[in-house]
Amino acid sequence: MLRLVLPTLLAATCLVTLAPSQANACGGFVCNNPNGGGPTPVVQAGERVIFEKRADGRIRAYVQIRYNQPGGPPIGFSWIVPVMNIPEIGIANAGMFDILDNATAPQFRFLTQQGPVSGGGGGGGCSDSSGADFSRGGAPGAFNETADASGVMVWGQERVGDYETAIIGSEDPMVLIEWLTERDYDIPEGAEDLIGDYVEEGHVFAAFRYAPLGEGTGTLTPITLTMQADKPCVPIRITAIASTPILDVMVMALGDVRAAPYGPYVEAMPDYEAIRQDFSSPTQTTYQIEVDRAIGAAGDHAWVVEHASQTRDVLSLIPNDSSTGAAPGLLEAQSLLARNRYLTRFYTRYRPETMTIDPEFVFDGGSDVSNFHVIDLTDTEFAQNDATGDSAIQIASVPTVVITVGLALLWRRRKYSI
Repeated sequence: MLRLVLPTLLAATCLVTLAPSQANACGGFVCNNPNGGGPTPVVQAGERVIFEKRADGRIRAYVQIRYNQPGGPPIGFSWIVPVMNIPEIGIANAGMFDILDNATAPQFRFLTQQGPVSGGGGGGGCSDSSGADFSRGGAPGAFNETADASGVMVWGQERVGDYETAIIGSEDPMVLIEWLTERDYDIPEGAEDLIGDYVEEGHVFAAFRYAPLGEGTGTLTPITLTMQADKPCVPIRITAIASTPILDVMVMALGDVRAAPYGPYVEAMPDYEAIRQDFSSPTQTTYQIEVDRAIGAAGDHAWVVEHASQTRDVLSLIPNDSSTGAAPGLLEAQSLLARNRYLTRFYTRYRPETMTIDPEFVFDGGSDVSNFHVIDLTDTEFAQNDATGDSAIQIASVPTVVITVGLALLWRRRKYSI
């Protein structure tokens, strides 16, 4: 059974220059890094992706790689993606991520003696802007492959948007690593065994290099990968190589019915009534603390369902002010929602030591989940006022948060026993 897998990219910056030096691991990517280097607000997840189960049975994943350095990504910025089969590679509209994120992120309204106060929380897709119906994508051998002198199989090399791409594979992981190294892909320490595991499991690799024909726009265009598969998955194990202490991951799954975690992963529910305002937090609430508690109580392998509803309900939440023109990605967001019946949004937080099992998702139905929560603090305020005489809520400034993230895709085969 085939499934679509999304390897996560860490909140790290990957730079490319001509000077040789040590490279950093970026989750599912191998990146050159010679320099080492509603109510609001809504805080984005460290990683965001959308899986779409299409009418023809294939799954398409939309992935945005965000590069947050002055001047934007350098020419030659590159990465590789392990894939189980030959995917169709495309490009997508970056504005799609923020539009769907804003429409489905958790929102909190606190009832106080001073009146309602609002806050946001949670983690953070993009759509194929061309509207093309990709028909390629299949098992290795579905395309004409050639073998170079080193024994590496090359299934295709082509330009996609601002990227030069190649799909390669080998039965010998060291040969594959040498091929990559010769083409300026620095293999980080600890990645050799993982690449060997992928090769042993039958993976091939899609390689990307940022190479705009002109000066470039200073941003990386999101990519799409489309394949025949039935089970999207996030291969979190590879991310542990160089993960941040806490990695936020948001997944949206669109299809005919609600999606749910599969295998050893379960759904967890935070104690929403325990959430309080905290202006020192990026979300201005203690939402992430309660998420950590819920995930830990579930055995560290769990997802919070932040939103689940018919897509028509999500469409009603998207502003559409024709007087100022369509927002970037608006048409793509509307198209994606219109051709799917249901949207499920998941959120989790990982520590490196908990990145031991790759989570999967299935579309098997379920009940709706609202992303809007009303929390009554009036009783708490009375108790606090009686004890201290202080006012209930103190307003503090909102911290500025800069998150550098990226995403990639991996197709792999794996079976869980139930």
